Parts: sequence; structure tokens; C-alpha cells
Amino acid sequence: MVKSSHSFVHDGAPIRIDKALVDRFGAQLSISRSQIERWIEQGGVSVNGLVVTRPSHKITSGDEVCVTPIAEPTSELSPYEVPLDILYEDPHLIVINKPSGLSMHPGAGNRAQTLANGVVAHVGRSQLGVGESDRPGIVHRLDKDTTGVVVVAKSTSVHAALAKQFAERSVDRSYQALVFTTPRAKRIVQVSDTGEVSGAIGRHPTKRTMMAVIVGGKVAVTLWRVIERFEYGTLLECRLKTGRTHQIRVHMNSIGCPVIGDLVYGDFSGLPPRLRDAAIQFGRQALHASCLGFSHPVTGERLVFTAALPHDFSQLLRVFSAGES
Repeated sequence: MVKSSHSFVHDGAPIRIDKALVDRFGAQLSISRSQIERWIEQGGVSVNGLVVTRPSHKITSGDEVCVTPIAEPTSELSPYEVPLDILYEDPHLIVINKPSGLSMHPGAGNRAQTLANGVVAHVGRSQLGVGESDRPGIVHRLDKDTTGVVVVAKSTSVHAALAKQFAERSVDRSYQALVFTTPRAKRIVQVSDTGEVSGAIGRHPTKRTMMAVIVGGKVAVTLWRVIERFEYGTLLECRLKTGRTHQIRVHMNSIGCPVIGDLVYGDFSGLPPRLRDAAIQFGRQALHASCLGFSHPVTGERLVFTAALPHDFSQLLRVFSAGES
């Protein structure tokens, strides 16, 4: 953690202040992008003697930037004794196969029963030296009902190094998704074995709890490949080149193939009653983070972790493979 103020004169092309500070201090001083954004928003950064509070503020060549660190609040996360399916653990990080129904970190209505609380119980708060007050160690997120591989950092330096890999898109992320198709429709996943969806994603213009493909959204790219076809569905491997909120769910719905069970984005009125009932009983979106690959922040070794489909997902595939019968 930075202990004192740091000043520098920017020498280069115009750039957002948050990106400039990440580039300059992120890896060197083990600071995460979210920490830097908080310092800016809380008045800890000035440009030419004037405080700026917008991370998007642009600096130009010759601007003098001063950064005054703001102390991170102490985490008050309580330990939650939940069984963790640990795929890998060392003194620096832990890789977990997350089950469905478990949120990544505390939020509205759930402050104590999350993956972050479970990691605190397993590792111990004193051993989890990451400055995020309500989400210590959390580098990336899966939706509450999405299963699969996640990595959690045990120190601020490891957290910053992993976050940098995610930001630079050097992390390999693969998901398996069962998406909706029909026998007569000629949706793109039915006429090709591979494809790419590159619609920009942002907040839905009227439904603010949802995301959507919109003009002016953030660049988002999903690569998909057919694994297996069924009469009313297709099992895909989806690889993320970016990591936007609900990216696969939004992208698949945008090409007419919503993820089965995703009642937020999908319309499944075209499913036969037997399959629709099975999807409702499944109770969530049929999406699983099957593979995660990254370079170990300390050793530099390239690590790849996989997790098999959970039992209920495999059962759903069996139902879809049988079709209407």
C-alpha cells in the first residue's frame, strides 16, 4: 500500500486519469484499479492543484498530477462456514469451483453468506491481506447462479497482478452454455459451427437492472463453438475476449439464442412443455465457467483449471437430448 503522496508530470498523449495512474502505480505499488478509482472519487487526486473526482477526467502533456492515498476501510466480513470445492491453493491465491446459489461478495440483502465470507472462514481474515472492504481477494465475478472456476487473491499485490491480466485480456476464460434453438428456425448457431458476437454492452435504456447491446456501450466480444446439438437447444463453448456484466447471457440473447433458464433475458415460450418444465425446475441459467487460465503472479507459471459440469446441468442436457419424447 502507498503510504505517502506521489507527484509526477504527465508526458504523453491525452489519457484518462484512472488509466494513467494504473499504468504508473498499479503493478509497481500493488494497487488495484478499483482502489485508484476510489481515491479519485474521494478527492485523493489533483491535477495542476485542482482536485478531480471523475476517473474519466483526461490529463494532457505537462499536467502535474498529485496522488494522496486514502486509507481503505477495515473489512467487517464475518466468516461463513460453507464447503468450498478447492481446485488449487498456495500462499498467494486460491482457485474454487463455485456452486450455484452462492454470491461472490456481500450485497443488498446478503451480507454474510457469500463466497468472500467463505474464503474468510477458510483462510482467515488476517491471512487475506487485500484492501477491498466488502470483497477481499475477489478479482472477477460470476453471477450468483452461474457455476464454475474463480480465482481469489490472498494479497493486494497478487490481486493487482491478476486484475492487470484480466484488464489486458491475457486470461483464458471458457464457459459452457445451453442455448435455445428450435427445429425449424435457422438461428446462427444452427447454420455454423463457430461464430463471434461483438455487440457493445451497456445498461438497458429503460430497465436499469438489465444489460443490453447498445450504441455507445463498452466493447464486448464473445467467441462461440458448437459442442452438441439437440432438437430444441445447442450446447456451446463460449470464450470471452472481454468481461462485461452478463456478457454471454446478453450476447446469446442478442442473436436469438438465449441461455436456457435465463428468465431475465430469454423468451422460452417456444419450448415444448416438457422441456420448459425441466428448465423451470433447473431454476437458473444453464451457464458454467468450465475453464480459467492465467499466469501465476509470483512464479510466472501458466496455470489452467477446469471444472466439470455440475450434476443438475448434466441432467438438464439429458432431458434436452431426449427432445419432446
